[in-house]
Amino acid sequence: MTQLLSQVSESITRLVANAAPMLTAIRIGQNRHVTGFLWRGDLVVTSDQALPAAAGYTIVLSSGALMSAQPGPRDPVNNLASLRLDAAVPVSVADPARSATIGALVLALGADFDASPTVRLTTIHGFPRSPGAGSAAATITLDLAGGRVSHGGMVLDAEGRLLGMTSVSAGGDAVVVPHGVIARFVEAATASVVPESGGTAPMPQTMTLPTIQPIPQVAVQAPVEPVVRNGQASGGSSGGNDTRRGWLGVSLQPITVPEGLAHRAGQRTARQVVSITRGGPADRAGLRSGDVLLALDGSSTSGNHALRAFLAPERIGSQVEVRLMRDGLVHTTVLTIAAQPDH
Repeated sequence: MTQLLSQVSESITRLVANAAPMLTAIRIGQNRHVTGFLWRGDLVVTSDQALPAAAGYTIVLSSGALMSAQPGPRDPVNNLASLRLDAAVPVSVADPARSATIGALVLALGADFDASPTVRLTTIHGFPRSPGAGSAAATITLDLAGGRVSHGGMVLDAEGRLLGMTSVSAGGDAVVVPHGVIARFVEAATASVVPESGGTAPMPQTMTLPTIQPIPQVAVQAPVEPVVRNGQASGGSSGGNDTRRGWLGVSLQPITVPEGLAHRAGQRTARQVVSITRGGPADRAGLRSGDVLLALDGSSTSGNHALRAFLAPERIGSQVEVRLMRDGLVHTTVLTIAAQPDH
């Protein structure tokens, strides 16, 4: 038994050492980073929902070297983002996994702030499918808490082959964005970007993706406070009530607070500011894109209906304390809730 455990331990150590050169740390603020990995020598793949928008990024390679990277196309439906390195680096990428079986042992790899590898040993928990979807739409779920996942990390099978990228579903489950989905995303992202001169052209910031069966994910651009007309959210049935609800003037996405910051935030889930309406309540209160909204007047904003319930019509015109996290530090400010504007 001791010899068997020793062999398993040695195998895990070897697989992590072989995959470590692919791992990167993407700096997104003071003492803040997101895991990514080299899909090829000049391209990093990471989690769309964890990566804030920026004009450029600093990438830490496994060797400790720093490199600049430019933002590439993103696919919020499948939670994928790409970054193009300013110069290609030599790397031996992992082969794709041959198959995935319930109960199979896998390694979920991430990167620390200095790109040193982290690893969790887990198993494939299941393959839930969206209602009415075929087998191609099956999600790979892991027997791992979503709060312990390194967003944008790698999942390896027992042979060291790449199963896909670690992610967290809208329900908080640890899931895998499969290798095949990533491959189709990268193919679309890099199609027709080589100029006639033979040099490397910048990847387009927008693109038309091929049809891909989506893994259940939080879409980045989905606004949290729906447009309300006649007391109903857009797309709902209309009634006779003409009451408008409260409005913050932001678009938010649900996120899992990174493990290293959860103790400061005092919570595991929150909502990140994706965009701000100029001149709106959030803009006047000094909020910025990338801020993590933790609570309003002490009430959590992370529940599916918590924010909508908080922004009831009677809140219009009231001042509320906003608790948020910025650059890894918790701040508070005051915001005056406005009425949802007409559209």
